[in-house]
Amino acid sequence: MSKSTKTVMISAAALVVLGAVLAVLLIFLPVQDHEHLSSEDEVITVNVTDKNRENVTSVSVQNEHGSFLFTRSEKTNDNKTEFYWSSGEMLGVKQNNTVVNALIGGLSGLSRQPLVEQNAENLDKYGLEDPLATAKITFDDGTSTVLFFGVNNPSDTSVYFRVGDRNVMTADKETVSGVFFDIRDFAQLTLTESLSDTTVETVKIERKDLESAVEIRYMSDILDDDDFVQATSNTHKFVSPFTAEVDASAGSAVYNDLCSLRMSRCAFLEQTEENMESCGLNDPYAIVSFTLGVNEYRLLIGDEIRKELDGGLSEVTGYYAVLEGVVGIFELDKENAVWRTFAPEKLISRRPLSPYIYYVRRIEIKTPDGEFGFDIDSVEKRFFFGEKELDTSIFRSYYQQLIGSYGEEYYTEEVSGSPIFSVRFVYADEYADKYGCRENTVEFYEFDERKNIAAIDGTAVFKVSAIYAERLCENVQRLINGKDIINL
Repeated sequence: MSKSTKTVMISAAALVVLGAVLAVLLIFLPVQDHEHLSSEDEVITVNVTDKNRENVTSVSVQNEHGSFLFTRSEKTNDNKTEFYWSSGEMLGVKQNNTVVNALIGGLSGLSRQPLVEQNAENLDKYGLEDPLATAKITFDDGTSTVLFFGVNNPSDTSVYFRVGDRNVMTADKETVSGVFFDIRDFAQLTLTESLSDTTVETVKIERKDLESAVEIRYMSDILDDDDFVQATSNTHKFVSPFTAEVDASAGSAVYNDLCSLRMSRCAFLEQTEENMESCGLNDPYAIVSFTLGVNEYRLLIGDEIRKELDGGLSEVTGYYAVLEGVVGIFELDKENAVWRTFAPEKLISRRPLSPYIYYVRRIEIKTPDGEFGFDIDSVEKRFFFGEKELDTSIFRSYYQQLIGSYGEEYYTEEVSGSPIFSVRFVYADEYADKYGCRENTVEFYEFDERKNIAAIDGTAVFKVSAIYAERLCENVQRLINGKDIINL
């Protein structure tokens, strides 16, 4: 056989194979898909309904998750009539009106849609022989339209659908996505007011892995004083298990994220005993009690939610949660569940204490040279060492050094020996009543020639530069003798 004859036979065989492939594609692909038409081709559209959104009185949906019905009601305020939608299947769970309106608007907006295939013989290739979802739209004139939805088109941008006949059309995937939802997908997932509308006054976190509760309070101004100078950008402070300010950057999520508290989805519509037990919420791992403005809340955080991975592995994606007083059991995304995982000591501000000078009534200092006590008259703005009145500017400079030590890295090991410097702050009654703390003691322990360990009320917190304690010890005598403070 010649070389040219072989070439002809191979080419013919290739054409036969190509013809078979094209035949298969013609069977399983739409006869016409408007997305593949050139700009010069005309897209044929079909009337779905001649009604408008304001004509819709109810929408019912049936899909793999079950069925639900939203009906329209009216309410009149100030002689203005408004429509709103509700569903008995929500069982009292507050609905997200944006999501509900998107469902109603998407279905009622399908007035004309592109025709994919007219009088299709094979509906199965569009997922329309046994539809994935069915939606019935009822109008105010008593008529209704039933829509059947199938699979997505090859580009995954549209959904095939039809009405009562066999004409196949496409609808934008995002526009009609609600017909594939579970009723729980219409739940309102933002459960508390926004930060712009309120202030987080208090937070208390009780957790099974913590020996004692963590309590945080808002540092509101107590004294109306023209001399007040904001010494820190921190807005909240720990009052338990230690007294220290919460770092405004690292720790703000612990209090600010309680505003506009958002869940990832609704797990159960009902807080039955069985549902609560299955989610670990009858004996929750963590309880977060908090006050937003004047409103008090309790957030219960239960068991882990895990996603199965290949090889029999799994990963935590979130936790079951309930906000008491709000119907439903929700899923709290792992990334938004800081209260279940945070380490309190890791959120202490690098400048842990910065009380306003006139919140302090007495300061007691211990150095290797002795003990020294200073009294503060907040009314007269005067400072005393025993009977001796001290220079105001020098005392204020020294006070700035006392509250100016900066934590360079966290340190949580035990410390031993005696401190090389300590200062005890005794607070005014109004400050103590506000924050539940009548005094704080900060101590510096030797670590090495360059670093000290700073401890607050007996708890080691940071490594700090050794120069802080050196200067504080040195400047005590300069303060008493009226000499300018040596800066760090």
